[in-house]
Amino acid sequence: MQAGDITKYEYYITKGCLKVYTLDEDGAPHISMFAVEDYWTGDMASFMTREPSRYFIKATEDSELLGISRTNYDLLFQEIPKFERFYRILYQKSLINYIKRSNHGISLSAEERYLEFKRKYPNIVHRITQKDLAGYIGITPEFMSKIISKVNRM
Repeated sequence: MQAGDITKYEYYITKGCLKVYTLDEDGAPHISMFAVEDYWTGDMASFMTREPSRYFIKATEDSELLGISRTNYDLLFQEIPKFERFYRILYQKSLINYIKRSNHGISLSAEERYLEFKRKYPNIVHRITQKDLAGYIGITPEFMSKIISKVNRM
């Protein structure tokens, strides 16, 4: 997906890893999330409002996705009410994680954010580049390298 596109599908990842990100005015990526197997990804705001997305989505490794259109999404909820409940709970958890991540961005040091990422996502940390991890943590790749070296010496 490219920024400026209207999100036509929400995606379920059956294999692989994707990153969701924006670019700042200098072209530096700011990664908002990584999505791996059994995750949903896309730009829900664009998907629901049919307004252009601000996000790019790019596979970081060979990936397989299942996409659902807005029409089929609405039909699925109508036909299978339990799926709507499941999806609502999934998005509630997602919102809680987003709020926690926002708070960590304000209250934790870069090293603490890295350690929290490693603790929370041990299955992802070795599947992404150090540069992408820096884009997620919100620091330069050079500073990310220093943090990783320091943590590995501990």
